[in-house]
Amino acid sequence: MRIIYTDRGPSPLEPEKPGAAGERDSTLGLWGAFSVEKFADASPLYYTHEDARGWLDFLQRSADRNFWFADAGVQVWAYEEAFDNWQDRFGMDAVCAVYHSGHGTMDGNGVFMAPLGAAWDGRTRAYSNRMALGNEKARYVFWSTCFSLRVLGGHSPIRTWAGPNLGFRMLFGFETTSVDNPDYGSKFWAKWQSGQTFAEAWLNASWDISVHQAPSVCAVGATQAEAVDRLNTERYLYRPAVSDTWYAWRWYYARASLAEQQGVLPQGAQTVRLAPREPSAELAAAGRMASFPAAALEEVQADHQGVLSASSGDRTVSTGPKAVRWVRLAEPNQRTTTALPTERAVELARAFAEEHADGAELVVDGVHDLMQNSGTKDGSEIGAPTTLVTYVTFRQTFDGVPVITPDRGVVRVGLDNDGTVVRAQLSTRQATGARREPSSQVAPPAAGGARDTGAPPLGDPGEALAAAQRRVLAELAVRGAGEGADYRSALAPERQPEVRDVPGTLQVGYEIEGNEAFPAARKLIEIGPEDGVRTRRWVTAPLAR
Repeated sequence: MRIIYTDRGPSPLEPEKPGAAGERDSTLGLWGAFSVEKFADASPLYYTHEDARGWLDFLQRSADRNFWFADAGVQVWAYEEAFDNWQDRFGMDAVCAVYHSGHGTMDGNGVFMAPLGAAWDGRTRAYSNRMALGNEKARYVFWSTCFSLRVLGGHSPIRTWAGPNLGFRMLFGFETTSVDNPDYGSKFWAKWQSGQTFAEAWLNASWDISVHQAPSVCAVGATQAEAVDRLNTERYLYRPAVSDTWYAWRWYYARASLAEQQGVLPQGAQTVRLAPREPSAELAAAGRMASFPAAALEEVQADHQGVLSASSGDRTVSTGPKAVRWVRLAEPNQRTTTALPTERAVELARAFAEEHADGAELVVDGVHDLMQNSGTKDGSEIGAPTTLVTYVTFRQTFDGVPVITPDRGVVRVGLDNDGTVVRAQLSTRQATGARREPSSQVAPPAAGGARDTGAPPLGDPGEALAAAQRRVLAELAVRGAGEGADYRSALAPERQPEVRDVPGTLQVGYEIEGNEAFPAARKLIEIGPEDGVRTRRWVTAPLAR
């Protein structure tokens, strides 16, 4: 296999359009972003700037951005019709693709609200029913916020976004609270580079971060078939507006958690050494999984993110950062609409996983559905949610202890309603066979004739996570206070936000970093009032290193 490195990589722009050849003029109207960590009237976030940067960094290899507003620069004028294409350069409708990372929520009437960084005209919040998107340039709208694209409980993309839509083609968001994380934007483009459509890339990037959130995406068209086809195939940024007579939308829905909760590790758990990655071998194995002809993998490209991909007919294989391999084996048969029963799905997926996991020990983790629905803008026709693909997730284990890092040590098998494997993602790693006693478990020498106290016990998961949570909240308080603030006051107990554990998310097992798996614990916490603006954060604590 010959691997050719390309620094710029493929462009997501419509082929043969201005900018595809690498024009650097920042007034091209291609893309722009907003990110808020310090809000005018909401609790702070920690990772939104990294999130937006990850989304922009890839695009800027093709052409410069129009803008990136952050914190106090994010104001309501950029979201409303009068100034959303200010100077033909700035605002939500000034670019073909626009990304907003911050807080979000939705009221009972389906109106989305995004708190902003500073007041303008005496207002600090943007509301969906005051937006007009797409009558100028916006075609792809990304809301990396909680509750930005609700699809359940009486909500739908039509209810929230049909009024503001004056020309956009696709919109991306979340049905649920989302996790404050730096990787949505960069993971989206890594998934896209692996051969995934925009819809697949958004859903899978979000699911890599947490399976306890429900990413969602919608597309529009003149007919139901056109809207669904846009979800199925759109992979490039097109500038023409399209009719929004029909809306089609997809989301991930967690059907069943099948993992056994493990609250403690066996005493004496050791650090596991992992074999160094071999991307060419990973891609070759994915090619065998997809029955690729040998010629299809003779020469492949690697981009700056380390993604290698290849296609043969309608099949695609890839490997990327953190040894995440992905294969498209077939398109789901959408004529069969009855979802596979959970037990049957697990049975079929297990057979595929065990065949292709290179001997990794696996335990079943959970089942989720790729759901789809559609309807007309005027509400005259609204469908019923159907399952397109049933995904079964397995977790790799070492010595019977599962890997708990969200996007590592995973085998995820997607089956259509006929039981055919149509997609698969694998991120298992080979252990070298060597185990290393964690340094924190080494018994110190007895001092001054004192009695040997023996090796320290493994850290208590509850205590370790409580300490890690205090650090997370302190960092968040300092971030929200800003430079030159009274940090002691910001850290005072009475200033701390409401915090609660997310039920069912406590995990004890192995975290993977680089070529090492070490004992750790993690959980999700939710920050903010239950009936107000809130977010979630992973809290992770090593138990031995």
